[in-house]
Amino acid sequence: MLGRHKTLAVALAVIIAAMVAAGFAHFPSDDGQTARATANTRRFVLVLAGASGQSESEEFDLEVAARTEALTSTCMKSHGFQYLPKNPHSVVDVEDASDFSSLDYARKHGFGISVFPHFAPEAKAAKSYLKTLSAASLKAYDAALPGCVDSSQRTTEKEYGIPEANSEWARVDGEVQHDRRYQSALETWRSCAAAAGHPAQSRLALITNLRKEYTSVMAGIQSGDRVLPQDQLAALAAQNPSWRKFHQSELYAAVATFPCSQATDRTYVSIFLQYLNRNS
Repeated sequence: MLGRHKTLAVALAVIIAAMVAAGFAHFPSDDGQTARATANTRRFVLVLAGASGQSESEEFDLEVAARTEALTSTCMKSHGFQYLPKNPHSVVDVEDASDFSSLDYARKHGFGISVFPHFAPEAKAAKSYLKTLSAASLKAYDAALPGCVDSSQRTTEKEYGIPEANSEWARVDGEVQHDRRYQSALETWRSCAAAAGHPAQSRLALITNLRKEYTSVMAGIQSGDRVLPQDQLAALAAQNPSWRKFHQSELYAAVATFPCSQATDRTYVSIFLQYLNRNS
């Protein structure tokens, strides 16, 4: 199964400007907005199904991140505060995101389980602005921000048809899972993975088991309730024998089962598109 529900905390650095035509300002119609949302729903369904390629998946995430940031900025302005939209790359890590289509990725990051995300740093101007606020203003800023982020996320998800896409993907995926052709492909995957030394019901099951092991390993590295920055956590992990052992086993599993998964993924996408297009 290729699909995965994205965690979206994000938006597009494009604020829709009024276009001047024939001497009057023209604003997008509701029909136009609906058409875009419908197109984005289809677009995200294909991303979830693994049918669009890694670059399209990354582009979608960055667009959504930039849009959310732009809306958050507008919302905070309505409260009388300055909010500089974050660089989408400081919100979304596309460089290290799991890429099941790349053998190079598997060799370097495995399934992406033990990856420590890398984000672009936030603009210094944003921190400088906060320093100019009085204690009372900073308190008001902190109180307004969560609501602005939440409303911006909901608006962006609506614009990009994300809830509908998740629902549509789940529906079509259910049909694919029960298709005899895909069930046969999974049987082939199981035989292939077992021969490679990594028996499991599916790649998802293999990853789920590895994640459980990883959670246990990380519990032994992190101390107390303090949340460490990713770079510090990565440095601690690199020095930990249990983490290094897990990381290596993850790489071995991803590389060994890569040929098995590629064949199954092709079958999944082919059948998924058949069901999706049949119901479009």
